[in-house]
Amino acid sequence: MSTIGSDRELRLAASALPPAGEIRMVELGRHRIGLFRVGDEVHALADRCPHRGAPLCSAGDVVTGIERRPDGRLELGPAGALVRCPWHKWDFDIASGECVVEPRLRVRRYPVRHDGDDVVVSLDGGLDRP
Repeated sequence: MSTIGSDRELRLAASALPPAGEIRMVELGRHRIGLFRVGDEVHALADRCPHRGAPLCSAGDVVTGIERRPDGRLELGPAGALVRCPWHKWDFDIASGECVVEPRLRVRRYPVRHDGDDVVVSLDGGLDRP
């Protein structure tokens, strides 16, 4: 693992990524970031719950959620698609950062891109700033 771009980007080998259902914590500058794998996608979230400021990724759990189908029936969502805050048990969608309980709340997401066999997480162009 190496840092590139003056503490603005972090490059990781694909082998350093967490398996689905687990969290890998990294630090980039002053930012603590949780890396997740949901299906074939890699996501990066800030380690801060927007509800009350608890450590979300470093202390939370990856869980499977419930989704409503277009016909109104409920079904299990993708495995490991949510991270649960340890303080109040609020769930956040890993791909969107959106809170399941209060959709106006979002965890800050960081851009992730593939570069050959590596994955690069960037502080620039943050996707959300709660």
